[in-house]
Amino acid sequence: MKWKIKRHDVVLAVLAAGLVGLAARHGMMLRQCALGQNDEDARIAQQVVRAARGRRILLPIPARPGDIYARSRRSSVLLAGSRQRPSCFVDPKLISNDELGKISTELAETLGLDPGWVFRELTLKKDRRFVWIARGISPGQAQAVGALKCRAVGIQYEWRREYPNGPLAGTVLGYCRRDGQPGCGLELKAHPLLAPTDGRRVILGDAWRRPIWSDPESSQKPRDGQTVCLTLDVVIQGYLQQAVAQAVEEYGAKWGTGVVVNPWTGAILAMSSSPEFDPNAYSTTNPEDMLNRAIACPYEPGSVFKPIIAAAAVQRGLMNYETKIDCENGVYHALRGGRISDHGHHYGLISLADVIVHSSNIGMAKVGEKMGNRKLHEAVSRWGFGEKSGILLPGESGGIVRDLEKWDGYSLRRVPFGQEIAVSSVQLAMAFSAFANGGLLMQPRIIEQVTDARGRVIETYKPAIVRRVLSENVARQSLKVLGDVVRRGTGKKFMMDRWESWGKTGTAQIPGPQGYIDGAYVASFIGGAPMEHPAVVCLISIYFPDRSKGYYGGTVAAPRVKEVLEKTLTYLHIPPERPQETFAAMSR
Repeated sequence: MKWKIKRHDVVLAVLAAGLVGLAARHGMMLRQCALGQNDEDARIAQQVVRAARGRRILLPIPARPGDIYARSRRSSVLLAGSRQRPSCFVDPKLISNDELGKISTELAETLGLDPGWVFRELTLKKDRRFVWIARGISPGQAQAVGALKCRAVGIQYEWRREYPNGPLAGTVLGYCRRDGQPGCGLELKAHPLLAPTDGRRVILGDAWRRPIWSDPESSQKPRDGQTVCLTLDVVIQGYLQQAVAQAVEEYGAKWGTGVVVNPWTGAILAMSSSPEFDPNAYSTTNPEDMLNRAIACPYEPGSVFKPIIAAAAVQRGLMNYETKIDCENGVYHALRGGRISDHGHHYGLISLADVIVHSSNIGMAKVGEKMGNRKLHEAVSRWGFGEKSGILLPGESGGIVRDLEKWDGYSLRRVPFGQEIAVSSVQLAMAFSAFANGGLLMQPRIIEQVTDARGRVIETYKPAIVRRVLSENVARQSLKVLGDVVRRGTGKKFMMDRWESWGKTGTAQIPGPQGYIDGAYVASFIGGAPMEHPAVVCLISIYFPDRSKGYYGGTVAAPRVKEVLEKTLTYLHIPPERPQETFAAMSR
């Protein structure tokens, strides 16, 4: 049998033999050096080692960043993913001075760049072996670069972040820059999970850096990033995001926030800040619009805070919901506590329940007097205010609760109706969830689980109880009072068609450097449904609405919360508590 020997086989054989001989001499020299036989051989051996290293070509193998998924009722939905895009690089050491101008011009024309910039970039980085010229180019441009047939110019494929749902949950997600580094939001917080570990392929090359063969022992496989699965539901997120944006636009507000939570598990089903932003367009976005204001921007809560303090007083046994309180016919001059009014309402002796239903500032000031500053401060802290909630998102504020030593007679009467403190939207949502779930303060969860690149579950984030803040009995009583707020109090515009609902309005003044700003308010409403076994709790707060268009929480926010929850309960297939015709009869 005859063997056909091709010319390139002979060449490869000669090269292989040469390298084997070189390696043998390299090993021999090192042994001689170890024995101290010849200084000259030691010097030559070092030169051989350097030469061998100079022939090694390291080719990075980009690993794939992990994805971020939300959920819907039937499936998972991709919120942040990655796609490979070609990028152009240059090895300036392979370009002679005579070629530099020509190559710079050709590259600039091919990629639509300034020839002068390309020339300066290659000149200034002449001693480097790898310089990016253009990243994220089109496939056509990559093909044109290859057609230049310049050994100093190459194409490498990189993973580029994409957000297929645009601004949906944008302020929660944050963004990644083109270099793969996180900018803000969940991308930043979860980066240790999402970040891949690039691999490398090692190739032995000739003097012109042309590859000869691979060195698998020195190569490393890439390791893809992990997948993060969120508690967010894309459908509910859409409901909330639309409602908050519409309220901000309709009332000419500066911004708005919203949260929807499962009160039993602490799972955040939706979280919105308006204005929102599209992570795909982060480079042209106002940095303020990237803020997740639901966790980062605390504000005085106003009257939505009243049920929390009232419930704390009942829990301590200082009073019950039938305890009568003198509301002073609408104006109260408190000893070392200033003037407090009910803004045109003239309530006399009413129950604690009616103090909440009709949102009496004076009634709540007297609840504060009954508790005293120490017990009041303990209650505020116990409900999680003044400290971060622990949600796995960056930039969270713990709000503002001054030290007890700084509280005075004004604090005693004003903290109970939501002044002199500042809270975040997520803190309020978790506090009201305690009314719904029987008295437990839950930790908010934004991440459901983490899986590896093959889909195997690595970690599951289970519901976590922070502490019990109410007994089941007091939580049940409090929920009934909040139902009365909707039926016959300030929250009538939240009355739902087919479910019994509960909630609380809030119209808080906005403080400035010289006291409260005239005409500046935060309009809030927080509520939930159904009454018997609440499935969801929703808060919407609208910051600094145009006073001429409306600024009360019951007008600005309550109808939007109703809209979100009616859609959400229908979507979740929560059975209605009353038929449509029953509600129609009630409305007549």
